Amino acid sequence: MLKIKLTRRGKRNAPTYRIAVQEARTKVSGRAVAEIGYLIPRVDGNHEFKVDKKAYEGWVAKGAVPTESVIKLINKKYTYTRYEPKKAKAEQPEAGSLKVGNDKNSNE
Repeated sequence: MLKIKLTRRGKRNAPTYRIAVQEARTKVSGRAVAEIGYLIPRVDGNHEFKVDKKAYEGWVAKGAVPTESVIKLINKKYTYTRYEPKKAKAEQPEAGSLKVGNDKNSNE
């Protein structure tokens, strides 16, 4: 089964994405059947985005299934949020603070 998905390109902390038609089981950066567009996300919301509409519609007619991200891009409802690893670590609870069950013996 073919999927239309984003493949990551670019440098560290400066991603760019290609809109590619790939076999569903291939890895994200794997070999593409066809590349039909690109996305250069920017934090200020002024994304550079281009897709070949004829090719997109042709692949969908052939049975390729677009991912949620690609559908949002095509419908112009995509919002880019930059990943902040320090924020993500701060939001995770510490390993020692998780409680499983009661403090008392559960055999009673």
